[in-house]
Amino acid sequence: MLRASVFLLIVILSGCQKTDDDMHQFMRQVQAQATVTATRMPPPSVYQPVPFAKEARDPFVLSVSSDPQRMSPGDCWQPALHWRDSPLSTLPLAQLEMKGSLTKGGQKQALIALPNGMVKQVARGDRLGEHHGRVMAMTRDHVAINQALPDGLGCWQQRTVTLSIEPNLS
Repeated sequence: MLRASVFLLIVILSGCQKTDDDMHQFMRQVQAQATVTATRMPPPSVYQPVPFAKEARDPFVLSVSSDPQRMSPGDCWQPALHWRDSPLSTLPLAQLEMKGSLTKGGQKQALIALPNGMVKQVARGDRLGEHHGRVMAMTRDHVAINQALPDGLGCWQQRTVTLSIEPNLS
């Protein structure tokens, strides 16, 4: 019985031959009729390096003469440059870290850690960070700092940045 079933299985499987002649004929016909429609790309241009001229102006510094409408720095806002530097006003904000806040005598204060690990208290109006930063407001988890940044044309632009307890909230 086992021999008969094995023989029957071999006969059935040998009858299933793979005939894909129609498919091969169709593919040959399509390939014969296909036309190329792409155009050739031009060869790449040869790179010609230009040596850096040290006598030329720095390309990363905006020249004052680039804006002819500006007459003088007195025509636009200027920060008060007569304030004294403090240890907190000479450090970039990226190096400072807010550690917490407290209320002392009815006045809110923030605890700011310096890069050396020392913690300082700041209040509204104190100088903080580079760019003439001044503490404008504070909550329990962040400090709002008004900065003055030079625009390269002799004038200054103000912006407000925050220093947060959570680093991803800044």
